[in-house]
Amino acid sequence: LGLHFPASSEGAGSTPIISHVGAPEHALRFPQRMARLLASLVPSGAGSRALDVGCAVGGSSFELAASGFDEVVGIDFSHAFVQTAQQMQRGEEVRFRVPLEGDLNEEIVARHEVHVDAAAKQRISFRQGDACRLLDEVESLGGAFDGVLLANLLCRLPEPLACLDALAVLVRTGGTVLMVTPFSWLEQFTHRSKWLGGFTDPVTGTKLRSKDALLREMEARGFAKVHEEQVPLIIREHERKYQYIVSEATAWRRL
Repeated sequence: LGLHFPASSEGAGSTPIISHVGAPEHALRFPQRMARLLASLVPSGAGSRALDVGCAVGGSSFELAASGFDEVVGIDFSHAFVQTAQQMQRGEEVRFRVPLEGDLNEEIVARHEVHVDAAAKQRISFRQGDACRLLDEVESLGGAFDGVLLANLLCRLPEPLACLDALAVLVRTGGTVLMVTPFSWLEQFTHRSKWLGGFTDPVTGTKLRSKDALLREMEARGFAKVHEEQVPLIIREHERKYQYIVSEATAWRRL
């Protein structure tokens, strides 16, 4: 919740997410930054639709709606995450605990960014779903989208190629997919045989990189890369320890 709703720690009496001098504050608001990046890459127009795959508790979905999309659908595998996103949408009080030190923590009320108004919240629907089975949900999702966001999701899927297969159907011609991933492949999430890269070819000895494989796979599905940048984000573990991650963000236009 702190990652998706960073404004929560900016209220009176609350401990900031990062409180020390020289902190990498540029890495805050990752969900909001990715939503705005997608919005900037999608041609504006009446009836624009966005799909937030792996929306978690909805920070990026709310920002997509506030950035101008007429309809936003947030989908996540976790029922608990979807319920929390819906609570935030209804304006209910959602509390969470921020670790301080050892067993110490601080309870904080989750808050939206100030520009996420009631009209933006009404343009969103949240639902539970499987990113690896999106092809089964095309009809129930209402058809194709102008923009699709997958933020730090790809390398946590058991079947990443199945997710990519669905994009060719879910994204309308001229639409854009923003794929953001650190390529942190782990066997606890994805069997090694399903990794796009991050290993050595046993025959040639060539180091295979996920970035190159993603280009091949997306082009094979009718997409062209139109944007690329490195995106930092920070996740707080406690008030003196953080994870600093640099994901690769690539945007793909449906041909």
